[in-house]
Amino acid sequence: MRSLQTESLTDAERLKLPVISEWKEEFAALLHGDSPSMERQAAFYREAIPKADSEDRETFESVLDDELWEMHEKDPQKAKAFSLLARGKTTQMSAHLDSWLSTCNNTEKTLNMKRADAQRFIKEFPYSHEVTKRTVQRWADQLLAEPLKPTTVNRILSACRGYWDYLERSGLIERDDMPFANALRKGNSKNGSERGKRRQPFTDEQVVTLVRAAEAEGDTSLRDLIILAMWTGCRIEELCSLKKNTTNSDHFIIKEAKTEAGQRTVPVHSKLAPELTRMIADSADDYVLGGLSFNKYGNRSNALGKRFGRLKTKLGFDSSLVFHSIRKTVATQLENVGIPENISADILGHEKQTITYGLYSGGTGLSAMKKAIEELHYPLKSKAE
Repeated sequence: MRSLQTESLTDAERLKLPVISEWKEEFAALLHGDSPSMERQAAFYREAIPKADSEDRETFESVLDDELWEMHEKDPQKAKAFSLLARGKTTQMSAHLDSWLSTCNNTEKTLNMKRADAQRFIKEFPYSHEVTKRTVQRWADQLLAEPLKPTTVNRILSACRGYWDYLERSGLIERDDMPFANALRKGNSKNGSERGKRRQPFTDEQVVTLVRAAEAEGDTSLRDLIILAMWTGCRIEELCSLKKNTTNSDHFIIKEAKTEAGQRTVPVHSKLAPELTRMIADSADDYVLGGLSFNKYGNRSNALGKRFGRLKTKLGFDSSLVFHSIRKTVATQLENVGIPENISADILGHEKQTITYGLYSGGTGLSAMKKAIEELHYPLKSKAE
């Protein structure tokens, strides 16, 4: 038994994780007849030496020096880590990972990604004394040379920086050298807005090419997804989670969206209406796009999104063109025919920045949005219209 020194159940749920991990390690060692781990051995000295009187402290220090000498002859790096652990001057980086993740308010998918990124970091730097500005910069260069994209390396470093900040706030690390500062050299770091600028809209003709290619491959689900996107500008997650009972002949309602502005009513284009009726009739489940499976994060769009990626790559489209580019195509068309930005924002589910429309307005009426959406046109000459 061990007290967690808190009356808060929430705190206790977080604080218990490293304790349970420690006990499991001890049980496993006992079951296999192994000696205590280096961390447990070091913890004994770290806790015993400060509490001992002068005579016992001298004895402990002497025994510790003997162990360090023996260890140094076999593995100098291990001896250095053991010495620092025993004197409380370094932290085992893996010991507090679960505690940190329990404080992160993220989706399961994001938490798993953060865990993987942090574990990659921990494998490179098992102890906190090994983490310096120079070693982190060198590691970032190694990641780029693997090769990983700068955006991926930036994401990894961001997760590791978050873990490091948690250790500092928790008093487990007491340093002020900011080892993650300027970890990526200038020119290698790209933020999200810069990535967004590189994404381009498909041309009207390219959207038609995508529809035709999905038809040619017999991928009805992907064809229907593209058709829904080209006449509405909706995000892939919104379309894959669209249910029949939120769909009417002239509009449908987006209830599951990434932002509050994304929860909206979307008008149905006259060219989309018969296709939408067919999709609903063909679907054997509760969704407009039937037959899609959920991944482990509860996402129905994952597999279909990957199929779109393979299709557009096969057609020769580069990384600047993604499924989201169809949304940009719709926005571009609406802008080019002079649709007011507030109406386009309500159709696409964007937050309106002005006080008048963004704060006070109840939103564009369905009839006005319907008139705007009818301005969308593509060079189609078949039933795919």
